[in-house]
Amino acid sequence: MNRVGVIGLGKMGLPIARNLMERGFEVVGFRRHGSPELAEAGGTIASSASEVAEQADVLLSIVPDAAAVEDVVCGPRGTLQTLRPGTVHIEMSTIEVSRKSSVRDAVRQRGGDLLDCPISGSPAMVAPRLATTFVSGEQPSVDAVRSVLDAISGEWVYAGAFGNGARLKYVANLLLAIHTVAAAEALVLARRCGLDLDLVQRTLDTSIASSAIWKQRGPLMRERSWLPAPGPINTLYAILEQIEACASDLDTRTPVFDSAKRLFDEAVDRGWGQLDIASVHDVVAGESAATEAANA
Repeated sequence: MNRVGVIGLGKMGLPIARNLMERGFEVVGFRRHGSPELAEAGGTIASSASEVAEQADVLLSIVPDAAAVEDVVCGPRGTLQTLRPGTVHIEMSTIEVSRKSSVRDAVRQRGGDLLDCPISGSPAMVAPRLATTFVSGEQPSVDAVRSVLDAISGEWVYAGAFGNGARLKYVANLLLAIHTVAAAEALVLARRCGLDLDLVQRTLDTSIASSAIWKQRGPLMRERSWLPAPGPINTLYAILEQIEACASDLDTRTPVFDSAKRLFDEAVDRGWGQLDIASVHDVVAGESAATEAANA
């Protein structure tokens, strides 16, 4: 398994490819809009997903949505055209389990297997190996690609049966949305109380009331700095929609998440999708600075 095929070389896929090369793997990659950065880093550029599958021992994909996953696997120039029997495909996009399961079935019909392995963490966390991969699928396939999983970013955890990777990410992102809104609400109250916001940040950073989001996004909220965006609203919002559907399918009440999601709904309606998730602060505050940033 010396050569890994990486399909999707965007903000997440490119640092993953670089991490793989740093750990001694050869990488052949494909991106619909090209990726000169991969070639500059020492990787090989393919002209299609099918060309990647033809050359690679292991496949890895991380693309924006379900339609893109289906296209790079099942499309006319997809991996199924040239898939080698026994190939394991590490699929890292966060999409509906039912649609990814259909793609896995197609891969299995060609003699391969596909794992559901969404990654938890922002693009900035991938290169320094601070992100976590949630791995799910057949244990023998997981065992076959352990060295690749070790090289992708930071820790990885085996979540069990296929689809549990996505479900674990739903739980993680439910908390991410709630914690972001909670931090925003606290900062708005502190600001309007006239408190020294630096003091508030330092005091709560090490208190029981703190969270990773408070520490990471609190400074952005204090400065009302929404660009560049470590984690754009659009990226999170697509997953919030999936969480909402999953909870509905399971007849599970999510009252706190529902309240948080309504605020992100409003941010998206205002056209703030490219801004950092911290900008939900301005929805809570009823202010327009984020709108100005979005229009800049």
